[in-house]
Amino acid sequence: MSVIPPVLSLIASLTIGVADRLPEFDTPRNCEAAIKAVGSSQVQTVQQCIADERSARAEIESQWGTFAASLRDRCIDETQIGGGPSYVDILECLRLGAREKPM
Repeated sequence: MSVIPPVLSLIASLTIGVADRLPEFDTPRNCEAAIKAVGSSQVQTVQQCIADERSARAEIESQWGTFAASLRDRCIDETQIGGGPSYVDILECLRLGAREKPM
């Protein structure tokens, strides 16, 4: 039995573009970590963060197909640099990127 076909299948699955779908983030954990990082432990603040993230995700999902794949990839990559990933950050990146004029 050859190992090559399963390996090729795995490689092919990894080359599918990230922009095809919105990634799944652990929003409650990310919000708790973000609030802890700034020195606050208010439950209401964590709950507001979670609500903001869920609202941003819903808005992104409703508009996902309207953004260029390259912009979606860029925004997903950027939000995961230097901290927890955030749907609010992705949404802001998509909004700003959609306003950019091609060179």
